[in-house]
Amino acid sequence: MIFALVIGGSGIAIYLIESPHEGAQITNLIDAFWWVSATVTTVGYGDVVPVTEIGRIMGIGLMFVGISIIGTIISSLGAILVGSRIKKHESVESSTKSLIIKKINDIEHLEKHEVELLISMVKDLHDEVKNNRKNMI
Repeated sequence: MIFALVIGGSGIAIYLIESPHEGAQITNLIDAFWWVSATVTTVGYGDVVPVTEIGRIMGIGLMFVGISIIGTIISSLGAILVGSRIKKHESVESSTKSLIIKKINDIEHLEKHEVELLISMVKDLHDEVKNNRKNMI
């Protein structure tokens, strides 16, 4: 939404600033939106450029806004991906604990190999949780 507002508002503003000037390369709204899109995305083709000082200052601002918006989007996407991996890991850890508790509650009915498997599961879970906490520090 912010990206659309920046492009829309800046496109109209640069058109109003540049088009009345002699030698302007931005003479219609298509040129204005093309220039704003290329500037905000930091592509900067250079085929259309502002000729006024205000237009060039606006271009500098748009470059920083574009970098900020793209950085924010990438950071948010990264946070979402990392968060989902953490939740998935916590879910596996939680279900493993639930299974262990269920087996412990039913320990008198377990066969010897099931008890050995339960001990192995507890050791593995302990090591994994300990390593995860150590890696977080």
